[in-house]
Amino acid sequence: MYEKIEENYGLFDSGVVVLEKTQNVTKYQIDCNTPDGTMDCYHLFQGIDLAYTTFYANSCFQRKNSLPHIIEIAYCRSGRYECEYKRGFMTYLGENDLAVSIINSQRNEPIFPTGIYEGVALIINTDIIGDCFHAPVIGLEIDFAGLIQKFCYEQCCVVMKTPPELLHVFEEICDCTYRGNLGYLRLKALEIFFLLSNLSTQDNIETSAYYSGETIAKVKALKSALMEQLDRKISLPELAEQYGLSLTMLKDCFKAVYGKPVHAFRREYKMQVATKLLTTTDMSITELAGEFGYENPNKFSTAFKEVIGVSPRAYRAKNK
Repeated sequence: MYEKIEENYGLFDSGVVVLEKTQNVTKYQIDCNTPDGTMDCYHLFQGIDLAYTTFYANSCFQRKNSLPHIIEIAYCRSGRYECEYKRGFMTYLGENDLAVSIINSQRNEPIFPTGIYEGVALIINTDIIGDCFHAPVIGLEIDFAGLIQKFCYEQCCVVMKTPPELLHVFEEICDCTYRGNLGYLRLKALEIFFLLSNLSTQDNIETSAYYSGETIAKVKALKSALMEQLDRKISLPELAEQYGLSLTMLKDCFKAVYGKPVHAFRREYKMQVATKLLTTTDMSITELAGEFGYENPNKFSTAFKEVIGVSPRAYRAKNK
């Protein structure tokens, strides 16, 4: 039923199968800790693909090979992706972020800290197109070697807030209206290449911070402990001391990994757990409030409605 990948410019060596292949598009299934990893690659030009990627997973397969001839320009529409900035250091691609990188080997499996990632990526094989791409538009040449020098210093993955002029182009690509229109997608790809080529590193580009693997491991352990003790009141200064982090580092790194401050992330997680308990148990609202550390059931109901959009009673009535 599935055709195993034999080659894709060396981009995949394992963990991927072809679901469907035509002249203009190849649809892949990506090996994840769940079956929900897909990538649809539209073949725009010789050596240039546009990939729509969706993961409902916490991790996917580890890439063992370094491919310095492959450039990836990735845009995250939702979720988060853990990028290896350089050996031993990580940064995070989050909603509306842009990453420019060359493909390196990975020591660990790529991680999706929030369990979801959705985005698009332009994948450029410079072995096929060369360092300079002569676009099928008179007077438009793209210097990919220059892009690497500008954005991939010492072969690192650079993550930045997508500049406004690029943001609207990526959002147009993500719009399903023209997803299968190759002519339209080619024009948008050329627009991205042109804008990136003319983007100065002095243009107040907001790049993402990077963190050591040791710091990230502490923050992930802290998060796991908090999710197991949802009735416990927490003190960030005490947590920082317990895990050997400064308060600022705890706050900044947690938000980088999970996309929200500690209290906001934990509150949303509590309410998501509450939705399951409302539909699978007969616990009263007062009992549920106590389960999540609320002494006052009215405060729990208010928090639930702010996160989920309806009151606990209305949610139970509709879904049970």
